[in-house]
Amino acid sequence: MKKLSALIQRHAQAFWYVLTVVAPVILRTGRRPVIFSRFTGMGDIICTIPAALELKKRHPGATFIYNCHPDFAAVPKLAGLTGRITSLPPVGLVGHWYSFLLEGFYHFAHGDDTPGKVAQEPMVAEFFRQFGLPVSEEHPQLPINPSAQQKALAILKARNVALDSLVLIHPGPSWTVKEWPLANWNQLVAALRERGFTNIAQLGVGRYMNFGKVEVPVVPGALSLLDAFTIEECIAVIAQARLFIGIDSGLLHIAAGTRTPSVGLWGSTLPHFFYAKNVLESFVVSRVECAGCYHRLPRLHWVTGCPYDIRCMKTLPVEDVLKACFAKLEPSGK
Repeated sequence: MKKLSALIQRHAQAFWYVLTVVAPVILRTGRRPVIFSRFTGMGDIICTIPAALELKKRHPGATFIYNCHPDFAAVPKLAGLTGRITSLPPVGLVGHWYSFLLEGFYHFAHGDDTPGKVAQEPMVAEFFRQFGLPVSEEHPQLPINPSAQQKALAILKARNVALDSLVLIHPGPSWTVKEWPLANWNQLVAALRERGFTNIAQLGVGRYMNFGKVEVPVVPGALSLLDAFTIEECIAVIAQARLFIGIDSGLLHIAAGTRTPSVGLWGSTLPHFFYAKNVLESFVVSRVECAGCYHRLPRLHWVTGCPYDIRCMKTLPVEDVLKACFAKLEPSGK
């Protein structure tokens, strides 16, 4: 009965979406709208941008709608995909049952979240290939909103954060299997400061899309910028940094999109399924034999937890991360 009730509710939501979103567009413009859909994390949405911009060329003059998690509505707007954002989790029902009311429905399906499949290539390339477009692996270059940049710089100034040699860290929050132990972050920041890189700030938020409000400890030696910025402002700040260090997250995708030097920390997920080859050289990947379990079938973790106590991240050496950081901070080898 619960499954039947949930199914009825989903269909009711889809029908209401058609009545309140799709139908008004048709009545106002005389044309059926086009829907883009990716209802997951910010990094995934960033990866849809190149393919979505190409797909827009198939529908000149159409009204475009991007359906995504409300926390990340700013991303498709900033990228110039559309100013019309909706947040209906079962929007796929609209694309299936009401396709006759749409000029196009493009759900960006990643191999790792498709039942019975796993990723085979970087996400950007996969989204291109899915719709028969010329394939590229490169992240889109994210534009910087001048107003957001001005506000972000004012916040940094008010907190006495200098832009010179700014190092940004992002420990999370995320799924537990993606996080690096706090003790390792403490050692990393202490070692960076000892080497003279003292202008370190911690980005992030005190909530997560899947968990709601969570406690985010501040790494000693780093200035807290938790919950300080909107997404647009965060893009502007990351673009100013000398180095970004973080776990697999949307902020790491922003660093790729702003061409900011970055060091990514990887265990349960693997970077070559998300990033172009030229970005991978500065990422640090766990060497345990079960690393990348998210890209295997059956998966060993995620919602249900890791049977090996997340050893991929817990054994990721601080020394390896430091070496990658110094390669970016001191390219001359000083």
